[in-house]
Amino acid sequence: MNIGIVGHEAAKFTVEAEDEAFQIIRELLEPRDAVLVSGGCHLGGVDVWAEWIADEKGRAKIIHLPKTLAWATGYKPRNLLIARDSDEVHVIVVCKYPPGYSGMRFDLCYHCHTSDHIKSGACWTAKQAQRLVKLTVWHEIL
Repeated sequence: MNIGIVGHEAAKFTVEAEDEAFQIIRELLEPRDAVLVSGGCHLGGVDVWAEWIADEKGRAKIIHLPKTLAWATGYKPRNLLIARDSDEVHVIVVCKYPPGYSGMRFDLCYHCHTSDHIKSGACWTAKQAQRLVKLTVWHEIL
């Protein structure tokens, strides 16, 4: 089964939230037939952690790297490939910014129209998977 695992970049996680993300990823990749589908985010975080755990568990991987670091020519086509190639997509996001986070901030996740978690492009990917009638699950880390 192809398991899409996407989520926030590393800078949006506290040490405790990172530990929780690792636990979620380990559980998702536990089945022997699990194949990781992800996007190799250049900023680290969920995509890269999922690759590490897939390697640790000896799971196959399908990694769609963006061709460019731009939405139209890189991230959008990459995210569509993740949605297409996954049987289910899991989004791992945090509910608040960590202390000292200096990146862009948004009042809500405009993909989900919620303030339950902070904005993530991973949510856009999951919405595309939903359009393809695939199971999507959000793992919101407090």
